[in-house]
Amino acid sequence: MGATEATDPGALARRCQQTLPDDTRAFEQLVALYKGRVYATAYRLMGDRQDADDLAQEVFLKVYRTIATLDEPATLTAWIYRITTNTCLDALTGRRRRPRTTPFAPPEGDDGARGAADDPELPDHATPSPEEAALGMEVRRCIDETLTRLEPVERAVLVLREIEERSYQEIAESVAVGLSAVKMRIHRARVAFGRVLAEICPDTWRRYAAEADGDAEEQRLRRPTDHHAPRGTPPEERPS
Repeated sequence: MGATEATDPGALARRCQQTLPDDTRAFEQLVALYKGRVYATAYRLMGDRQDADDLAQEVFLKVYRTIATLDEPATLTAWIYRITTNTCLDALTGRRRRPRTTPFAPPEGDDGARGAADDPELPDHATPSPEEAALGMEVRRCIDETLTRLEPVERAVLVLREIEERSYQEIAESVAVGLSAVKMRIHRARVAFGRVLAEICPDTWRRYAAEADGDAEEQRLRRPTDHHAPRGTPPEERPS
């Protein structure tokens, strides 16, 4: 198998369908390709290393058992994401518990994590002062605590959209709903997040609400002016 075929999701899925269970080499390549991303998503949703590890293994066991039923091999990535998301949601709702720790960055050494790039940005890229570091830790604590208080589905769509930066289409496929429905869920999750953040960390909420208002005003001022005169405007009133 060539290098391109080994990393092409569709080709890899088809090879697994053709060779399992007698030959597991293609499946082992699938696991190697997706294990980092699956673990990272599980960690961000569950907030616990052991849970993430256990659920990642459960995800690949489901993939092994059901990949033969995948009708469209080219959708392998979205299919695995959907299994991962649903497995984590089932774990959260079934145990009736909240995730425990920050979802920003999986432990070091995970090749699917984005690491420090997921941390809240400080005002300067230089080494932060003690005050800036303390502020960053407080912001992270507030966001983490807020996320743990959301319903599992709200947390999931926010993590997928805001932290993993998945597209609306990818998230819709992951939670098995339509595009309009997933946009509404994300909107409601953002509203819920803001409400909870305002309750538990009012100072942080006010600071970031003010920054959001400032960004919106800046975008409004930068918006191009429409120089086309409305139909029926007298020539002397048209912009030159």
